[in-house]
Amino acid sequence: MASFGWKRKVGEKVSKSVVQQFEAEAEKAEDDGPSQDEEVDWLHAIKRRREILLEDCAAKSKRLKDEGALLAEQGRHWEAIKKWDEAIQLTPDNPVLYEMKSQVLTILQEVFPAVKAAEMAVKFRPLWWEGWQTLGRAQLNLGEVDLV
Repeated sequence: MASFGWKRKVGEKVSKSVVQQFEAEAEKAEDDGPSQDEEVDWLHAIKRRREILLEDCAAKSKRLKDEGALLAEQGRHWEAIKKWDEAIQLTPDNPVLYEMKSQVLTILQEVFPAVKAAEMAVKFRPLWWEGWQTLGRAQLNLGEVDLV
């Protein structure tokens, strides 16, 4: 059985003038580049930027959570769920978002997603009684009295 492989001979179909031009541009770029004296600390620059982004995500998540709460109070439940989903994308370990989402899904008779959201809330904050209460209500709507 024959093996298959790609092989290309070096210099095949490459003109010498193009190679010389490329090498000249590369040498010029090396000469014009930053000197060794001007070192940039990329590690700290990346860490600093990451801290700023995390603050922005947390602030945006809080704003989306508050907007969702206002929409839920106005009876615009699906829009509230969309806001909370956006907030969950930014801060996925916030149990309050899952608990609020579960309550609204219970109101909308979306039983399985409500139980799933309540379970996530309890998973992230196991000693939070409001999360357990919401999970119990969602499971009761599911018809699982034994789980409650």
